[in-house]
This record gives sequence, structure tokens and C-alpha cells, in this order.
Amino acid sequence: MTRILLISPYEPPPDGIASHSSRLVAAWDSAGHNVLVVSARNGRGREQFERIGSRSILLRSLRLLPNRRTWSEIAKFEPDVAIVQFAIAAISTNLWSVKLLCDRLHAKGIPVVVTFHEPAREYNMFRFLTRAIYRAMSRVTDVPVVFSPAGYQALHETGLFNDIVEVTHGTKGIESISSRELDDARVLFDVHKPLVLTLGFTSFDKGADIFIDAARIISKNRHGNVQFLVAGSPRSRHGIFRIMERRDNKCQRRLISQAKRLGNVEISFSNYVANENVAALLHLADVVVLPYRRITQSGIANLALSSQSVIVCSDLPGLRNDLGDAALYVKAGDTTALAKEITNLIDPDGEDNRSRMRDLAGQRANENTYAKVAEKILSAGLASPSS
Repeated sequence: MTRILLISPYEPPPDGIASHSSRLVAAWDSAGHNVLVVSARNGRGREQFERIGSRSILLRSLRLLPNRRTWSEIAKFEPDVAIVQFAIAAISTNLWSVKLLCDRLHAKGIPVVVTFHEPAREYNMFRFLTRAIYRAMSRVTDVPVVFSPAGYQALHETGLFNDIVEVTHGTKGIESISSRELDDARVLFDVHKPLVLTLGFTSFDKGADIFIDAARIISKNRHGNVQFLVAGSPRSRHGIFRIMERRDNKCQRRLISQAKRLGNVEISFSNYVANENVAALLHLADVVVLPYRRITQSGIANLALSSQSVIVCSDLPGLRNDLGDAALYVKAGDTTALAKEITNLIDPDGEDNRSRMRDLAGQRANENTYAKVAEKILSAGLASPSS
């Protein structure tokens, strides 16, 4: 079996990449591989060892500057391959430590696989700074991996990477959701009418303002017999990336103000949704809406597939790659078209169509499980000439 070093954010908190990593680790562990996860220190700044599977260990030791303990544990583990789950904002102030660890791994002849989660959004985010970060990572990347055609195109256009491997993002398969869990979610989120939901971290790119504009039209068409929920909050950032947190907090305030101006539309906001409630909430919603302006791929889209949600989303390559024929698509930013599709779906006559879409979502979820994705990423690393 293979000894896999994973450098990544890791749960808790259940951030997008942290959750993705925990599911990849579970898949590798179940397949009999040994995994050492190196992640950031916990909130109190303490190093911490934790067993996270029968063959897997989590070491929380990353910090702004590299430290001997981290490399000592990696050397003792003797990895066959290193995999880095990379997004600038997710790794944040530990970028320098991650880069230096990759330098040492590369020098030792250990193949370094870097999975780039947000190249379409990040490469030019802070212009010279973010381009320089990608340039530095390209020098220690043996196998670049992306999760969508949009990610492939963005990474390819940097001119920094060759032989880019594209895999799907992965799903948990079909979630088993009990009637008790659905009833609990109904009470927790006060669901008493057909529910239209958008879920995820607050960001202008996520298009919740488009969702709120559509809510006005939908509510009028349904004579008020519909409710809307904007679930999620701004992502916590550190260091220089606090500027992004401030921007997202400003976006959240604008969304709340926008919703208040709607008058008689029943729309509510829920901040952080606990992991144990996500699947039930996604299934409980009559329609899940992903009105994104821009996205490389979407973790929420894949969670919605596992929950067999009825999905309406922007027609973007990253979403089409994740969702295939298990969603209805509208032009990004087209409020009228979005409202029309949702209105048709929540109409009582739309029940057959909703049932068909839930079946398609389940089929799609079973086709792209984390076990399959984990094996493809590992195989790409082991096939590297450095291996």
C-alpha cells in the first residue's frame, strides 16, 4: 500500500477544501493506504497529533515559518507521494511553509501532486502577488491537478504548467437522510412553505444578490406561497487576506439590506450551517439555486447531488462539469430566466419534473464518488517520472 502525505487545510472547521480533504483521506484509508495529513495549527496555536482513520494521522503543525517538527515527522513517515490541496486563501499565511516543504520533498525525489482548486479566480486576484505565488508553486509541482474544464483552461493559460490532469471534484454518493433529520431541519430552519435555497460562503461571485432579485418575481408569481433562505456567511481569513473577509462582510450587509427592501417577500438568512444539517437542508429544499457569476467548480453543487436536490444554476463550465444533466441552467446574471425556471419547478404541476431531477442527481452522485477521485489523484502522482 502507498504512503501518502497530504498537505492541506483539514476539518474542523468544515471549510470547502478542509471537507474535501477529509473525504479523500477517508477514501484512501478505506483502500488500505497510509496517510499523514499536515495542516495548520489549531486556533490556540498548539501542535496536535490526532488519529483520523485506521491508517491515517493528522498533524496540526503548519505555521507562518517552517519548523523542524513538521519536517521530522514527514521524514519519519517516508511518504511515497505528496499531495497538496492548494488555494491561496485557504492556505493563507502558511503559504511560505507549504512552499518550502514542497521544495524539500521535490529535492528528495518525492513526487509532488498539487491540486489547484481556484485557478480561475485566484491567478490574477492580487495581480503580481498571486501570479508570483503560482509561479513559485509551479517550480515544485510534478503533477498539476484541476477539478473542471474551467480550472484546466485557467491553469493552462498561465503558461506555467504542463501535462495538467483533470478529475471530477467528487461526491459522497447518495446521502442516507432519515425522516427524523428532515423533520429536525424543517424545525431548525422554520420551513413552512415551498423552500428555495441558496447555500455557501458569502461572496459577490456567488450571486446571492441575483437570487434575491429573482425572489421578488417568484413570490409575486406564486402569490406569496414560497419562502427563500440565504444560508452561509463570509469566510474567515487571516493575514493579508483579511481584505477579502472585509469585502465579503460588506457583500453580506448589502444582501441583507437588499432583502429588506423587498417588502412582502418571505426571505431569511442563516449564517453557518452545521455539517450534520447540510444534507437534510439541501434535500428539504424544493429548489437549490447556484446563481454564480464565476466559479471553477463547486463543492456545494456536489453536496447537492448527494442530497438528490433539485438544482437550478448559472450556465458556467465549472457547474456543467459538476452537474451534467442533473440541473437546469440559465445564463449567469439573468434574473428573469432564473425566476421563470424556479417558478415552474415549485408549481404543484412540477412535481414529476422535480422527481426526475432528484433521480438524475442521485445517478450523477454515484458516478463521481470520492473513492474514484482519490484513486485518480493518487494514480497520477505515482505515474509521475519523479515517482
